[in-house]
Amino acid sequence: MTDFRHRKPTRRESPEAKSRYTDYKPELREDFNERCGYCGDHDFFRQTYYEIDHFVPRKKLKTIALNDYSNLVYSCRSCNNSKRAKWPTGDEKVHNNGKVGFIDPCDETYADQFHRGKDGSIIACTELGEWMWKALNFGNPAHRVIWNLEEIRKRIRQMEESCSDGVVDGHLAADIMRFTKQYHVFEESLRGVPHF
Repeated sequence: MTDFRHRKPTRRESPEAKSRYTDYKPELREDFNERCGYCGDHDFFRQTYYEIDHFVPRKKLKTIALNDYSNLVYSCRSCNNSKRAKWPTGDEKVHNNGKVGFIDPCDETYADQFHRGKDGSIIACTELGEWMWKALNFGNPAHRVIWNLEEIRKRIRQMEESCSDGVVDGHLAADIMRFTKQYHVFEESLRGVPHF
């Protein structure tokens, strides 16, 4: 099955030890493919809104160190703020009970919980996925908008590459204009600019 985030994140096994978890942001950004581990939003548009989440929340840590790399997730502000200290099992070693709780975004089974709708929306596929969908506020329209912006950017780049020799036929020029207009509509939507 295709990962709804495009690519599964993989944490490096032995990062250089750092005294503060915040110092790991560059490594996490790379390991998480410049995407939020939870929703898959790419940070190309709003990198400053990306933070470090403690998968097991700080308030629940007993044996896991605050700067333990295996417990850190590169996260967009929306997912990080939505998740906060939610941890329904109450036990740092028990992530979920099969119905409520979380799956580490680097776990192979995480992507099985969701898929993308044709409009870019994140859709839950399992009971646990439904719980995580609500807990992480995956219904936030920004996730759909960012996904569409990325898809449109890719398509525009492909079209630009296909006309790199300077020759553009009428159909391709029309497609470039159409996708560029779509891009601007989604970008303005993300920024909260009314589009008429």
